[in-house]
Amino acid sequence: MLIAVVLASTSAFALREVTLGWDASSDSSVAGYNVYTLEEGQPSPTKQTVGQTAQARITGLKEGLTYSFTVTSYNALGIESLPSAPVTFFVPVPLEISRPTGTNAFVRLRFPVSPGRQYQLQASSDMRTWTSIWQTGNALSYTQADYEDQQSRGQLQQFYRLLIR
Repeated sequence: MLIAVVLASTSAFALREVTLGWDASSDSSVAGYNVYTLEEGQPSPTKQTVGQTAQARITGLKEGLTYSFTVTSYNALGIESLPSAPVTFFVPVPLEISRPTGTNAFVRLRFPVSPGRQYQLQASSDMRTWTSIWQTGNALSYTQADYEDQQSRGQLQQFYRLLIR
């Protein structure tokens, strides 16, 4: 069974969704499908029964975490097949950049953080050489991190990237 992951849409801070699709079984005894979602750091997956459709929308995914998805088919007695090969998906973390409006203003950067993660901001003027400009400690909750780049004043061109650990 082949599973495909498509980022369906984005929603409010720290929540995302994906749509999974797979090849329907040609076995006439298949009554439906179960989708198992394993969130990074969790001991066991959650199960979603989707019936006879060969796709599922998975909501409530958290930014900065990796998820693993598997699918099983089941018959009328509820007996499940072996799981499909897992598909993994990392939920991206958006980096909001506010450019300065005044001559003495600095670039402000904002992004969501997840518990147990560290984040490192890097800057570059040429996208070849990157310099670390700020690092968070381990985040304790889902919240927003804000940083004002004091070195950005007078920079004609500045690029930023976010590393997650």
